[in-house]
Amino acid sequence: MKILAQMLKNIERQKGKVEFKAPLVVAPPTYNIVDELKAEGDWEVLQKYSGFEFDDNDPKAVARTGYENMLYLERPGCNLCMGNQEKAEPGDTVMATSTRLFQGRVVKDSGEKKGESLLSSTPVVVLSTILGRTPNLAEYQEAVEGINLTKFKPSSKLLSI
Repeated sequence: MKILAQMLKNIERQKGKVEFKAPLVVAPPTYNIVDELKAEGDWEVLQKYSGFEFDDNDPKAVARTGYENMLYLERPGCNLCMGNQEKAEPGDTVMATSTRLFQGRVVKDSGEKKGESLLSSTPVVVLSTILGRTPNLAEYQEAVEGINLTKFKPSSKLLSI
C-alpha cells in the first residue's frame, strides 16, 4: 500500500498526472492498515486517484461485474475474490499480487479467450495498469525511485558453493 502511494507520487511528479489505462483494484489487508495509511497521509494519496472507495455505511448490494480504467479502493480483505467476491470479466488477463490465482477464481474463460491470472510484484501491477502494458526496465526504475522495495538480502554463504 505504501509502495503504491509512493509510486503514484513519483509518477505525478514525473508526468504531471496519473491516468489509468487498465483497472487497478486495491484491497487493503486490514482496517488497521487503512488507519495507519490515514495517519501517515498515504490514504489521502490513494483517495486522490480513486474512482471508487468502499463505504461501510453504504456497502455495495452486489459484486461488481465490470470495471473502468481507474483505481478502486475495495473493502479490506485478503484478496479481490475472497474479501468481496468480485471477479474480472471472463476472458480477461489479470495481474495480481495474490498467490490465490487458481484457475477460474479471479477470472473465468470466455467463449473466445482463456482467462489468465498472472502473479506479479506490486510495482509491476501498478505500473502496468497505468501504462496499459507491462513496463520496461527504465519505466520500472523511474516509477520506483526512492522506494526501498525490500530489506531482504540473501546470505552470500548460501549463494556460493
